[in-house]
Amino acid sequence: MLFKLNELKKFRRTVGSVAGSCLAAAGPLLASVEDAARLIVLNIVEDGIAALEVVEKSYMHEKQAEEEIGQVVQLFSLHGLKDILDSSNEGVDENRLLPAMNKLWPYMVVCLKHGKPVAVKRCLRTVSIVVQVCGGDFFIRRFRSDGSFLWKLLTPKTADSRRSSKNEGPILLPYRKSEFRSTDESTAEVSILKVQEAALHMISDIAQDKRSASALEGILKKVSGLVVGIACGGPDALQDAAVSALSSLSCIDPDLIWVLLADIVYSSGRGVPSPPTSDFPEVSQLLPSPSSPKEYLCMQYCGEDSSFDIQLLKAENVFEKLNSEVFTFQATCS
Repeated sequence: MLFKLNELKKFRRTVGSVAGSCLAAAGPLLASVEDAARLIVLNIVEDGIAALEVVEKSYMHEKQAEEEIGQVVQLFSLHGLKDILDSSNEGVDENRLLPAMNKLWPYMVVCLKHGKPVAVKRCLRTVSIVVQVCGGDFFIRRFRSDGSFLWKLLTPKTADSRRSSKNEGPILLPYRKSEFRSTDESTAEVSILKVQEAALHMISDIAQDKRSASALEGILKKVSGLVVGIACGGPDALQDAAVSALSSLSCIDPDLIWVLLADIVYSSGRGVPSPPTSDFPEVSQLLPSPSSPKEYLCMQYCGEDSSFDIQLLKAENVFEKLNSEVFTFQATCS
């Protein structure tokens, strides 16, 4: 059994080394001007990160097996086997996953900021996968510092913002290209919507998974405000994805999502619930009616660069749907 364990250990180390080398070599290509290269590299990233996850899990199982074998060796004073066991533990061992992801992340941000819609959409799916594999805690600081890529994807694009974005020159690897073609050249509206839908799916996937949800901890208010803005004032094509994202975000902080929606819905004064007892303040005291749509909490969390055409009817439909499917259930469980 001990010799078999050593063989498996050598195989694991080989797989870990190969996967790590592939990721290190392929990562910089995410900054290529060629979207075809980016798409290939994103496949490599997903496969490589998945391989390193298995490698680290195998390492944990090996350590457990070694401890049990070590107890038997010590119990029966099998000193020869103990020497073999000790020699097999020499060398660098498995802490490969997070260091590899740390090196890949800057290139993924470049891809998200400067890639064409097809590459950005694909990269968002990859981000969702790697965050769930690596765990959300690893990404808290990274999402907080690099979250601007997400704001730009979810914020409605105006003509002025498209013109100004053309002046932003991304730093990309030239690969013998004599001319650089701007990634912001008249992109079809349908492509933009697909990218925004992919971003909403990414948020939903990360938020509903307990292991990855903490990644959104530092940007939760801003993300929630943007998603509420899309659900209540965005294109109809994004309605389902936005509601799904809000449902997932409710797994992290249902009170926040409820307040952001109630702030819009109850601003009309219709259907405002009465306090359960006289000890509770009126809803109007907790959520004063805004003088303009810009004063909605969701708009304040979004920031000045965002402008959604908030529609009360949409907000009421979203609030009613989540109230029946999410908020009521969570209140019962708490």
